[in-house]
This record gives sequence, structure tokens and C-alpha cells, in this order.
Amino acid sequence: MFAILLMTLTDEEQNRVRILWQENGSALVGYARKELGPSVSPDEAEDIVSEAFAQLMTHYERYGSRTDAQMKGLLFRIVHNLCMDAYRRRKRVSSFQSDRDDFSMEPDDLAADWNEPSPEDLIVSRDNINRMKAIFRSLSPALREVLEMKLNEEMTDGEIAKELHITKHIVQQRLARARKAVRIKWEAEEHE
Repeated sequence: MFAILLMTLTDEEQNRVRILWQENGSALVGYARKELGPSVSPDEAEDIVSEAFAQLMTHYERYGSRTDAQMKGLLFRIVHNLCMDAYRRRKRVSSFQSDRDDFSMEPDDLAADWNEPSPEDLIVSRDNINRMKAIFRSLSPALREVLEMKLNEEMTDGEIAKELHITKHIVQQRLARARKAVRIKWEAEEHE
């Protein structure tokens, strides 16, 4: 999912997100671990930070004009909110457990299960992949071809231009239009 969201951004936006990750990722994971408490697994903290970056990329159009310092603050706020959500989920599960005598799992067992994808999560992931494939197929051949060369074959803009006998500027325009079309169609399907 992370890679799908990243590809909807322009090259400049992708680089900015990568730099934000490199400069702040470990600090955000440390902050999440502190917020979640000593019993949390490192994987859960990393998942929360990944989710924070996914939210940032999903709403990049809204937040993209902010400075790097503001983006860092925003990421810490998102991580804080996600940690609070995780804490509330744990609290609900703990109260549920105390209400049931025949409930055999310990809270630590439940926390371990949270790190494993549920069958519903796997179905959602497959659904998202299928949705993305359908969106790709719906693009015009020119846009789809450029986007596939960029993503699947990891070609540079110059290599794509040479291969297709077009200018690098046209490649960049097509990539921008393809990414925008993918983002618009993805968001439209989210609201259906």
C-alpha cells in the first residue's frame, strides 16, 4: 500500500517524503514506542509510523505546501493520534477480557495478534491491488505505457523519452497526468 501511495506523488514529492522518512523515521518510531509503553513490540511502533506517512501521502495535496519543520510536526501529531487510537483499542480489549470468564487469551497474546494481518486485511490488500490494476488499465495507452516504464522497469525520464522517441518534457507531462488520473480515480472509488 505504501508503494502505491508513493507512486501517486510526483518525483519531487516522492523525494521529499523519502527525505522526511530518512531524517525523522527513527525519531518517530522512538516517539511511538514511548507513547505506546514498554510492552509494545517494535513492529507495532514501526507500523504506526508507516501509517502516519501513508496518511501524509494520501492527503499530500493538503499538506504539501508546508515547510519541512511543519511536516515534521504534522507527522509527530499523526503518530500521537495513532498511538492514542491503539491505546484505546487495547483498553477496549482489556475490558472485554475482564467481562468474559471463558476468554482464554492473555492481553500479551492479543497484542501479538495485532501485528499479524487479519484475513480481512489480506482481502483489503488484494482488493487494493486489484483496484490499482483496474485503474492502470483504464488509463490511456500513452499514459499507461509511460507509467509502467517508470514503475515496473524503473527507467529514468530520459530513458523513457529515448525508448518512445519523444522529448523528456513530454514524458514528464505524461507521468504527471498519469499520477493525477490514478489519484483522482483512487479517491473517487474511496468515496463510493
